[in-house]
Amino acid sequence: MKPHDKDVITALVRRDEINTRVHLENGQVLLVNNITYGYDDDDDYAHITANISPETGDPIEFFYSNEIVKIIDPEDERILFERN
Repeated sequence: MKPHDKDVITALVRRDEINTRVHLENGQVLLVNNITYGYDDDDDYAHITANISPETGDPIEFFYSNEIVKIIDPEDERILFERN
């Protein structure tokens, strides 16, 4: 994991199998239950695939770590990550 992705990836991995709201810079809000991530050869930021295992019933989502502006626990509205 690249150092600039550590906070985002750690926040999402810790929430494995727990509903988490991810706000993207384009205004989209995703409900995420689990993730896998990785880097292609020329990627500066991690590509994240969400809701793939086990079957969550939520749509599979794909985005990059640098697109995330906020991660929220929907149960208590606690901010788990916010981009500066």
